[in-house]
Amino acid sequence: MQYHKILLVDDEPMIRRSMQKTLVRLGFEVAVAGNCTEGLSAFDAAEDSARPFSLALLDLNMPGFDGHPQDGAGLELLSRLVEKQPGLPVIILTAYDEVTKAKDAITRGARDYFVKGRDEGLVDLIDAILDK
Repeated sequence: MQYHKILLVDDEPMIRRSMQKTLVRLGFEVAVAGNCTEGLSAFDAAEDSARPFSLALLDLNMPGFDGHPQDGAGLELLSRLVEKQPGLPVIILTAYDEVTKAKDAITRGARDYFVKGRDEGLVDLIDAILDK
């Protein structure tokens, strides 16, 4: 298996832990963060190393860069990540199927949009993106 490092940013500890365990069991290296600021810091640290991220999973609604919960904060983080690393595959995660925000995520550079709670489907999506 080719080496892949994934950035997972989600403010819900149980979801973050569950997804991290699933991905690690499948052989991925996973860095986690609980908000936009932590996610950007983890991204910058990896970018400065010789091992940048292969893919990012970003929660749609979480604390933004001001530290306060914000609808769509993940879209702002998405914009910053793809500005720093054009072509970075990003999947936006949400608890709700919001078509308008899904379109916005794709417009901003996300590869896809995924409704939480179906880890198996998410793993299939990650595999499909990284195998290309």
